[in-house]
This record gives sequence, C-alpha cells and structure tokens, in this order.
Amino acid sequence: MRIWVFTFEYGPTIIGGLGVVATRLSQALAELGHQVTVFTRAAGPPGMTQDAGISVVHVPTRAPYYHIRRRRYQVDPLVRLADQLHLHPPDVIHVHSVPFTNVALHLGQRFGAPVVYTCHSLVRDEPQGPVQSRVQHRQERLLHRCHHVIVPSEWQLRSLVEAYPACRERVSVIANGVDLPEGARLATLATLAAERSGSQGLRLLFAGRLVPEKGIDSLIRAVTVLRRRGFPVVLDVVGSGPSAYERHLRQLARRLRVAQHIRWLGFHAPSEMPRVYLSHDLVVMPSRQESFGLVALEAMAHGVPLVSTRAGGLADFVDRQVAEIIPRTTGLAVASAVQRLVSRPRHLVSRVEAARHRAERFCWKNVAERHVHLFESLHQRMMDTTSAP
Repeated sequence: MRIWVFTFEYGPTIIGGLGVVATRLSQALAELGHQVTVFTRAAGPPGMTQDAGISVVHVPTRAPYYHIRRRRYQVDPLVRLADQLHLHPPDVIHVHSVPFTNVALHLGQRFGAPVVYTCHSLVRDEPQGPVQSRVQHRQERLLHRCHHVIVPSEWQLRSLVEAYPACRERVSVIANGVDLPEGARLATLATLAAERSGSQGLRLLFAGRLVPEKGIDSLIRAVTVLRRRGFPVVLDVVGSGPSAYERHLRQLARRLRVAQHIRWLGFHAPSEMPRVYLSHDLVVMPSRQESFGLVALEAMAHGVPLVSTRAGGLADFVDRQVAEIIPRTTGLAVASAVQRLVSRPRHLVSRVEAARHRAERFCWKNVAERHVHLFESLHQRMMDTTSAP
C-alpha cells in the first residue's frame, strides 16, 4: 500500500508519545513492505529526504506553508509541494496531528483515499484558552469528517464516544507499540532492585510530562514517606512541563524537605530512554489519567519493575501480574506500593518476567499489521464505492 502520514512530530524531532508512535509505526509499516511517505514539520527549507525506506517530506512551519497564529498548515502551498515532488497518489492517508486537518481532508477527497485519524488524546480535556479552542475545533472537524478513527485504549474509546457519539461506528482500538530490547538482564535487574533497597538506596524513575494528571505531586510526597520509614530512596524525574507547574513541584519538594533526594533531569530524547530505564530500579507511574501509558509499557519491555496505577488506558495492559498497583493517587498509597514491591524479591522477579512476556504482544510488527488490516479494508471499501454503478 501507499500510505501518506501527517504528523507534527517525527524523529528526531519528538516531544512526547505521539512522536514516538508516529515514527515507530511508520517505520514498522515500511518494514512490512509498504510505501510510506511522511509529511512533517521542518525548521529549514521544504524538501524530501529518504530515511530507513521512508520518504520524509519536510514542510516549514512558516508562511506560506504554515499559519503561525492559527497553528495549522495551509492547503494550497502544501499541495503544490506534493505535486512538485511527483509523489504517487496515496491508498490511505493517516493523520496523527491536527495542524494537518485541512490538508489531509482535501487530499483525501482529491485522491479518493480514506482518511484515518489516530486520536492520541482529546483536546477538549486539556486546559482551555484561545489557542486550544482553535485546536479543538480542528480536531472536532477531523473527527467528524475522517473515514475512521483509531484510539490507543478502551478508556480513550469510551471518552471519545461519550464526547462525540457520531464517531461510534467509525472507531477502532489499536494499542501503541513498543521496542523489545534483549531481555538477558531481566532477573538480575529485579534482584538488584530488591537488594539495593535495603542499604544502598533505591533509584526511582518518573518519566513523562510534568502535568497534574501524571500524579507526580503524590510521588514527591511518597519519597517523604519512604524516607521516614527508613527506605533511602532517590527519585529521578525525566520530562518537562509548563514552567509554573514545574516551579510548584520543586517548591513542594523543598517544603517537604526532600529536594536533595530528587533530580530534575529534563526532557530526554526517545533514543536515550533505554539507558535511562536500565539505570533505575523501579519505574513509578502514579497517573490520575492516561490515554494509553507508553512509559509503563516501555518499562515492562526493558525488564524494569513497575509500580503503577490503572488509570485510563493503563488498565488495558497493567494489572497485578505485571506490576505493583497503586490503588489511589496519594503519597501514602504510592509509598506503600513501592514498599510492597521491593519487600518481596521473588515475587518481584516473577512480575518482571510476566511484564516482559506481555510487552511482547505489543511489538511494533504486530501493531503495524493491525493497522494494515484496517487500512486495506477501508481502501477496498472506498474502491467498491467508487466503482459501484
């Protein structure tokens, strides 16, 4: 198949989970033998490069291609660019990012290709403002006019259908994928985590956006509780967020007198994360809301013990067989979950092994094959409709 992908984030320019998914899924589709063309933002001039068998079209985020105030790509300049590059028409158009809404819908109509939108999250659930209002309007237009919507979890499906009932018959759940590194160190890492918790200190890792939904305020409180109980934990925080909220979190750590036990490491590129995971004893996800929870799946794939809630999309793949569950997002509950996990080393090892085994079901090849099955059925349906008398 010829698949055109529209994403604001694409490697190496990745901000969060959307960029990871858009990049790795596109690569996995190409590895299956499909012809993939990715349209993504660029700081430099327009043009096209080849990367791992994928044609990457770089579209500047400036006039005439991009409307800065409205934060959307302009149809005519981008269509002219595609024509100048002599690209073969697509069989399906796959959209990850709403700045491409108008372009994708126009091209879908022009080429008679189904437009599929992967909805990573609902803009209406985010803090609102003038810019977010425009983005929400574009997302709603895409949701209502595309041929099919993909969401990464059952929770996101319920949220989508509740907010936009008209999408009910045009939505599928396809989970995000994960890379599977070699697992030879799984049991060793688990044993080390149990041993180090006693005297050498337990290295906890939080990775993700620093926003209230992630529950990191409760994790900071948990560090206080654990240290009072005699667990010499240290916490590394990987990620960034709104500056005001970051200041709030740092102030909380100082007020609770644990600032010296927390390192704020900032944003890390996805390529750096395997090293980060493997240098920690536990990954903690105290999330209050997750559309999927990619960090939890990555921790499972890397053989790092996981302490997590089952909020939102996490419930699709996180349970007591693979993780220690945080029942409530409070400092006391998070601390008790960490303590329970490291106090039972044999149970910890079995959970790590079960987690790795479960993560194998989410390898990118399997995820890409599910997308191809959907794409082919939509393309065939479009062809049948076009050829009908």
